[in-house]
Amino acid sequence: MCLCAAHRHSLFFGLPRPENVHRCGAGELPMPRRDWLKLAGAGAAALGGFPSRVAAALYGKPVRYEFVSSGVVKGSQTTVSLPDGALDVRFEFIDRGRGPKTHSRITFDKRGFITSLTTTGYSYYKMSVDERFTAGKGKAVWRNAAEREDRIATEPRYYVSIDGSPEELAALARALLRAGGPVPLWPAGEATIKRVRSISVSSGSLTKSVTLYEIAGLDFTASTVWLAPDGSLFMSGSQWGAVVPAGWHAVLPQLFAAQDQRAADNGKLIAATLPQRVGSAIAIEGCALFDAEAGTLVPNASVLLKGDRVVAVGDGSLPVPSDARRIPGAGKTLLPGLWNMHTHMDVSFGPRLLAEGITTVRDPGNEPNYISKMQKQFESGELVGPRILIAGLLDGTGKYTAPIGITTATQAEAAEHVREWKRHGAVQVKLYSSLDPAIVPAIVKEARVQGMRVSGHIPAGMLAQDAIEAGFDEIQHVNFLFLNFMPDIKNRTQTPVRLTAPVERAGTIDLNSAEVRSFLALMKERDIVSDPTVTIFHQSAYQRPRDLASSGFGEIADWLPPQVRRGLLAGSFPVPPGKDAAYRASGDAFLKMIAMMHETGIRIVAGTDDVLVGFDTVRELELYAKAGLTPAAALQTATIVPARVMKLDDTLGSLKPGKIADAIIVHGNPLEDISQLRRVGTTIKGGVLYDARALYATAGVKAPPLA
Repeated sequence: MCLCAAHRHSLFFGLPRPENVHRCGAGELPMPRRDWLKLAGAGAAALGGFPSRVAAALYGKPVRYEFVSSGVVKGSQTTVSLPDGALDVRFEFIDRGRGPKTHSRITFDKRGFITSLTTTGYSYYKMSVDERFTAGKGKAVWRNAAEREDRIATEPRYYVSIDGSPEELAALARALLRAGGPVPLWPAGEATIKRVRSISVSSGSLTKSVTLYEIAGLDFTASTVWLAPDGSLFMSGSQWGAVVPAGWHAVLPQLFAAQDQRAADNGKLIAATLPQRVGSAIAIEGCALFDAEAGTLVPNASVLLKGDRVVAVGDGSLPVPSDARRIPGAGKTLLPGLWNMHTHMDVSFGPRLLAEGITTVRDPGNEPNYISKMQKQFESGELVGPRILIAGLLDGTGKYTAPIGITTATQAEAAEHVREWKRHGAVQVKLYSSLDPAIVPAIVKEARVQGMRVSGHIPAGMLAQDAIEAGFDEIQHVNFLFLNFMPDIKNRTQTPVRLTAPVERAGTIDLNSAEVRSFLALMKERDIVSDPTVTIFHQSAYQRPRDLASSGFGEIADWLPPQVRRGLLAGSFPVPPGKDAAYRASGDAFLKMIAMMHETGIRIVAGTDDVLVGFDTVRELELYAKAGLTPAAALQTATIVPARVMKLDDTLGSLKPGKIADAIIVHGNPLEDISQLRRVGTTIKGGVLYDARALYATAGVKAPPLA
């Protein structure tokens, strides 16, 4: 999940889904008047929006759920069963000034399939929601943020809502259990269900047996839902955000632990089947070799790997042991394993990241115990995934605090929390937006003592130039560079304004001005590294609803599971009337800033903040090339430059004798066309080989075969 710019989730069924596509939106759109007011009548309308007490009077007792994020109740869901079997559901939560508020009315047929659905309100990003579906008489019709569809219904299909509530996942689970087999979905694909386990949970004097189910077909990996014995929803979500019946949130850690164990068990199956461990040497012969340090391509090269190391690099005459595994390299390019310097890891991300060619990541914000455990699991080979560098997140307290990481309110606390992150294996600390600027010096001082880098958002009340003077080594996100020239809002950048203002105003800033050039000169003088995650902001400026190409992922859209593909069509920020050109100008300005930093000699490291895990690093590099960097320079931002920044270039970042054997074999030449990086055939991490297409297949990704 994004901790830095916006949620990185599609809100299928209303819950954070960390594997899905990013839509970085914000704003303050009013919630439209709801059709269900007509149903309730004038009396209910007078009471204001059909509150739960009116629902109880008309239909029966409502069931109230709490929305809990990192142990804090931040919202609710209220479900009312109507006399005809329909459901009336109200769902809302607040997260750092964002969050949805929706009302749904859903009717079902005897199979439990949806026959009509209406959801109104606003989404997590405050975008207006008006989603409608009807099915009957051989026809299905639906309208939502991504689609306007009228289909002939030759068979019953279950409609998957885009802006619905968690209640809908339980409704789908019940339909799947009743069907006893696969259920086809609108608009495409099918879902299946598997019972995982039942456990007993207690709250006070009450005890329940609840059952964990997995639903496949909605995302890259199976969606989990807990049902009570009567089939009603008990819990859905994760520590990032979950709904559970009111009064029962104390059992969430027990349920999360069971979910985490299931994810680990699934991951172990992949780790037992896909890695190819070669006892002898590996020789990649006759390839084009990308020399990351020089930024050049070496033709007709051969590279010999043994164990977890590169042992020799040469030309076609390089001696190869007779028992070596030989890999022909004609028409292929051999590159060092790629880095993603900004991803908030989930264990399910591992195979997809390796499939993209990512062998090293930096995680700048996660739950301490979770990320340190995952780091060890990937290192040992228990699970499949890249090597992880941990950057521990520190934030202040208040309504806009990050939903994960560690909060701190005093200088003494801050110093101890830096040490705590060090004990968890962090090599860096990342400061977040609600942190009190007065605490920053204490964090910087203790980080220096611990040998840790300092990076982050720019805390509210500071500008980027202030953070540099305070001792930052690195700035995350290109928006904070633009906010340096918007001092009128510097005291509000812990709010969504840090997202909206740059998209609205970046195009109005004169990037050739003395002020901007002086700032960039300061970054260069202090060797301030930029982790721009420009894909997020370029997408926010350019993406439009139902325009697949504007998402930036049109090339690979058809590889994706059908329900994931839908997310690419939903758009990003709502563009106010008459502002289309201004938003596009801001998108262009984000890229120009990348070009200017590169020209100034500022070190750029490629990171994505999980726009579309397994595909977004290539998109980030495509945008660097679009900004004017050569493909070689763009590739360096994901190879040798991050290795040098993290002081690991003696072992990683390039393919030289003695370095760790992290490499990718690309079927094509990404130095001619950076998009050729989507043709990774083999990923090698620490001398272990992986078929990239087989890795993608574990997540339901149907990448085309490579010649």
